[in-house]
Amino acid sequence: MKKEISSVLGKIGKKSGLFIVLVVLMAIQALALDREAVTPVIVGLSFLAFIVKLGLALWVYLKNPSAKVNKFFAIVFLGQALWDFGKFVMWQIFDPAKALTWGKISYTGYILSVFCFLCFVWAFLKKKNLFNNTPAGKAVFYGVMIAVLVSLWTTNLVLEDVAERDGFSSEGYVLWSYDYGPIYNYFFLWFQILPFVYGLVLFLIKYFQTEEADTKKQLLYVIIGSLFPIVIGIPTGVILPAMGFVLPPHNNILTLILSVFLTIGIAKYKFLDVQPVGEQGKPEKLSEEFKTQFHMDYSKYYFVRHQKSVEISYKVLLNYLAQKHYGLVITTKAPDKIRQEFGIKTTPIIWMTDSETENLSVDPVDIEQLYETIHQFCKKVGNSFIMIDGLDFLVQHNNFSKILHFLQEVKILVENNKGVLIIPEGNLQMDKMQERLIEKELISLPYSKNVLSALQRAEKMLEKKFRSYNHVLLGFNAVTESLLEELEKEGLKPLIVTTKNINHHIPKENFTVIKGDPLSKRMLIKAGVNKPGTLVIITLDEDSEAILAINKVRQLSESTIVVANINNQDFVPIAQKAGATYIVPSSSIGGRLISLTLCAPNAVRWIMDAITLANRTIELVDIDVTKGDRFEGKNLKTSDDLLGIAANIIAVKNNTGLHRIPLDDYIIQPGDHLVLIANLSPLKEKKPEQVRKAISRLTFNKSSKAQKGKKKKRT
Repeated sequence: MKKEISSVLGKIGKKSGLFIVLVVLMAIQALALDREAVTPVIVGLSFLAFIVKLGLALWVYLKNPSAKVNKFFAIVFLGQALWDFGKFVMWQIFDPAKALTWGKISYTGYILSVFCFLCFVWAFLKKKNLFNNTPAGKAVFYGVMIAVLVSLWTTNLVLEDVAERDGFSSEGYVLWSYDYGPIYNYFFLWFQILPFVYGLVLFLIKYFQTEEADTKKQLLYVIIGSLFPIVIGIPTGVILPAMGFVLPPHNNILTLILSVFLTIGIAKYKFLDVQPVGEQGKPEKLSEEFKTQFHMDYSKYYFVRHQKSVEISYKVLLNYLAQKHYGLVITTKAPDKIRQEFGIKTTPIIWMTDSETENLSVDPVDIEQLYETIHQFCKKVGNSFIMIDGLDFLVQHNNFSKILHFLQEVKILVENNKGVLIIPEGNLQMDKMQERLIEKELISLPYSKNVLSALQRAEKMLEKKFRSYNHVLLGFNAVTESLLEELEKEGLKPLIVTTKNINHHIPKENFTVIKGDPLSKRMLIKAGVNKPGTLVIITLDEDSEAILAINKVRQLSESTIVVANINNQDFVPIAQKAGATYIVPSSSIGGRLISLTLCAPNAVRWIMDAITLANRTIELVDIDVTKGDRFEGKNLKTSDDLLGIAANIIAVKNNTGLHRIPLDDYIIQPGDHLVLIANLSPLKEKKPEQVRKAISRLTFNKSSKAQKGKKKKRT
């Protein structure tokens, strides 16, 4: 430990000259060779301590107002700031009566800080005892504090008077000293020592008990900071004055150093430094139907809604972890129970609890710590699977709006780091509005049976054809990564042309990389895009580059199949003219919502569905529901029955957003926008616009006499 303390002190000394300045100034105060000259310095340092402590208290509190550690830290150092400000004003007053009043203001802050420092220690270490965990204990603890404060202001039992400190007066300043009463001399004098000594002892015990490296680093800062007021402050500020040795005021500087060290410990090492560990548990063998119902993709976020949502979520997670992914589990249950019940062996588990534990843990109200822990983990390893088991627990300890915002922030992390977020419904109770908000933010699993059957038909039809191609991927992004995983399962080894460095968990022998510009003709020839039986998949980030790539491939070969992902609907006609065989618009809702790809956001299915559309057996169609439509007031199941084999509804867009694979009991209202999979065979139509009209005829408007006439004629 001595070596570690020296290391921490060395780093701090290098990074901050503030501590060196403070120590030198303290030495000047202690020596006090010219007391009159040092008095203005002492007064100035008191104001500096007030500003710094006030700023740190507010900053730490505002970082996370819900966390008990942050609350008690703020109270302690707001009290300390009041202590310093009271002395700063007091030392500039020459009237003893007014100086005594400011002395009482100063001591009000000090008394608050001493008592609340104990609360900070208990919150920091998650210690529960009689005084912080029972109503009677709290009444006694805070009752004593209030009694001391009342005595300070209504009697002379704490402070009797002030007296001019010999030799420390100078022009404009009087460093008053106190005449203490019996409560101070016989109680508070010794009581104020106990919280700091007690806290230091608990911090040391925790340091030697814990095996968590991150916790040890955090405790080192806390321990070193606590040593200043104990080792220097108690002897020079309490014991020596009681024995008649009067030194210049300096405890405000010692507690200032304490506040800085505690702030570093909270801010720098507050967040858990979780190391990714490969999973060694053996997954349960899952049926293909189960895998399809609960399939997950990179950069996505899933809400598992099922009677056994927790059990299913762990099964799915363990299966993905067994495929060389890294994962992080955040749960309300003890980690040992999770490992025993669900077979998670080595994946790190964080326990959401407000009790002291040797496991990795986070307080359920400390949302900032939870977010930052996930953030740090996602940064360390891409394609990671994050599971939050206990959404109901988080809502219970916070509120739904706060947790919804938390999920929105975690979604951004997952998207940026190409990870996957899994949240089982568990015991979460929601009203209708909350359900709609969750559906808007997360993809609900399992998928609809109607959509799954359509998907399975398409996959079976194209499995042989898809396998027969030589696969060349131009570009590398989240879609490419998802596709790589699926190709590995199929035993296919694609060739990738990209300028990026590929960092992927799939073994490098399962794909080939040509490092170079995918828009270079020389690179395309090297990749073999002009060879017969080649399927080129363009997943470049910019639409303009994708169109240029289509042109380049077409210059080399007219027979190569080219599938291009286009983000902007306006560029689709240009890509078609450039020579793309199939185009997948990924951001369309007003037109052809191909981003749904027959139900699942999966890269290989995206490609397969694109080819399916070319066979003209399935078409994606969108229609607006108006007042009087046959669908109005009906649920999705009934509406699907009306459509029969002609079409299935796979998405609804309403005023709350886009809902992929909505629940069967969803009631369709005027203004809703429906997206359907249309089966072209029974409709006997070939062109997309004709298909759209055919489907629209199924949803005729009852209020239109003209349409009624047409309906009778067709009948």
